[in-house]
Amino acid sequence: MRYFALLSVLVLACRALASDTEVLTDNFLKLFEGENKSVPNPNGQIVHLTTSDFDKKTADDMWFIMFHAPWCGHCQQLAPTWNSVAYHLKGQVNIGKVDCTANGKICQKMNVQGYPTLKIVQGKESTEYKGSRQIDEILNFAISYSSTALTAIEKEHIDKFVSNNENNFVYYYDEAKPNIKELKYYLNAARAHGNSGARFLVTSDKEVLNYLNLDSSDTESSRLVLLQDHNSKTINYSNKLSDETSLNEWIAQHKYPLFTEISSQNSEEIMDSNDLVVIGFINGLDVNSWTPKFKEAARKWRKSSLSENHKVIFTWIDGSKWTKYISKVYHLEPSDLPRVIFTKPETEQYYDLSKNGKLIHEDDLNESLEAVFDGTLEPKYIDKIVTRVLKKLNKKLNAFGESISNHPIISALVIIVSFVTFILVSIYIIPSDYETYNKLDSKTQ
Repeated sequence: MRYFALLSVLVLACRALASDTEVLTDNFLKLFEGENKSVPNPNGQIVHLTTSDFDKKTADDMWFIMFHAPWCGHCQQLAPTWNSVAYHLKGQVNIGKVDCTANGKICQKMNVQGYPTLKIVQGKESTEYKGSRQIDEILNFAISYSSTALTAIEKEHIDKFVSNNENNFVYYYDEAKPNIKELKYYLNAARAHGNSGARFLVTSDKEVLNYLNLDSSDTESSRLVLLQDHNSKTINYSNKLSDETSLNEWIAQHKYPLFTEISSQNSEEIMDSNDLVVIGFINGLDVNSWTPKFKEAARKWRKSSLSENHKVIFTWIDGSKWTKYISKVYHLEPSDLPRVIFTKPETEQYYDLSKNGKLIHEDDLNESLEAVFDGTLEPKYIDKIVTRVLKKLNKKLNAFGESISNHPIISALVIIVSFVTFILVSIYIIPSDYETYNKLDSKTQ
């Protein structure tokens, strides 16, 4: 009975906390009522966006957009589903389509590399959907972004969030003179980066300034602080909160926890934004036994002098789920797991052996990291040598293409020659089993 009574008290306390923060959040969101009174997707229909209205419509409102081409077969197959998405998200999320053959500048700016591409777009931020084409998964993804990304709090709530969440961003603003533009940038960033596991908190409680060790005599200036690793480390945002690009870059740099699962939604971002990625290929059921050692190594790395010049993230991949990807890229079979590998995304190199010539072990992660950066360890290459040469050639051709883009006739000739060359090379040289190594999707599962 004693334990039951204690459990009841804890449940009631959690409900009270949720109720308090919900009221505070509702009151906070009223600040934006004057900014945008329109109801999203009022008719449950797709809106076709063009170069004349894309920037204006997406500047403040969130849109879920399908970038497509009329000739694309996969786009035609997805079209009925996309109509259903618009219908089901009536009054919740704006649903759009962009024809990339008629609006190429938009698709180039949004880094569309294939059709169809589905992206959440708001302001300068966008997040690509990389899940299955099943309507339930698409709807869940969109709804998760449309829900409130921020939680408004007071000082009495912070300890609870710090205890329950590894990373907490806390934004203080002056309730008497709120800067709506800066708050909107923070809200947009919270939506864009909310799938990282970090919590995005906002407060106008002046007592929070003391808690965060900030100058409490200045209550008018907005401040943003990250309470990292359950508040074992505090990081202050030092740039202007009105700089949306800088704000998002800073949040992207710090948002992930010490030990992050790589999934289809974050794989490309993690690989593209770090100098080296430590990957534990683990059966998902065993991850809890690996977590303490990886977190300890991550903490030690963050305190090292090397971390000042090298971006390293500690991650894991469910080896029982992504068997095809692991086999094609790292030539590992389920019987080889668990296994630890370091990969350098930019150079497409990886390391699986420590200085003693044995497989990298979770107990010598930091020692092996030092050996990577001092050049002691010999890397292996993800691609075959022919593929690496071709990819380097492709990068040079892309750079050359940009330099002649202002000369239509020359551009047309180069495109034709490049296309023919690419077809011939694809048929006779490029290995048929090549797989893009830094992306997890349904094809590599």
